[in-house]
Amino acid sequence: VSMGIMPDYTFAETGVRVDGVSEGRPAQKAGIKTGDVIIQLGDYPVVSVEAYMQALGKFKKGDKAKVQYKRGKETLTADIQF
Repeated sequence: VSMGIMPDYTFAETGVRVDGVSEGRPAQKAGIKTGDVIIQLGDYPVVSVEAYMQALGKFKKGDKAKVQYKRGKETLTADIQF
């Protein structure tokens, strides 16, 4: 499955910063924008791009999950369907 984001591979902090969002894909439908930092996907903490990829591997097409992300100083949660 895919959220439809392009990760920022240069981001050195905790989480995965979104470098781009694909039109019509789950991330866009959940309201995720470029610059947001994904920190949790379902029950899986996202500390790096590798952890993000491993978390994605736990889901199947059609699964629903909560995604937690930071936008500036705010922590937001959205529902996502793969």
